[in-house]
Amino acid sequence: MHTADIHLDSPLRGLASDGPVDQIRGTVREALTSLADLDEREKVNFVLAAGDIYDGTWNTADTGMYVFNVA
Repeated sequence: MHTADIHLDSPLRGLASDGPVDQIRGTVREALTSLADLDEREKVNFVLAAGDIYDGTWNTADTGMYVFNVA
């Protein structure tokens, strides 16, 4: 399976300060969880995650722990 440019927990710098940042971040996490569920159901042999998995540095370990728990 192939995925690319996930940008998990992106700071979304171009979005207005009153934009739906939390909703977008939640949707990206849901998509990654769905991808992991599909991988398991379909018994894929490997996953290629090209591009950026996340943007920059993490302010907390939450992003890394999320990836660890989904994988």
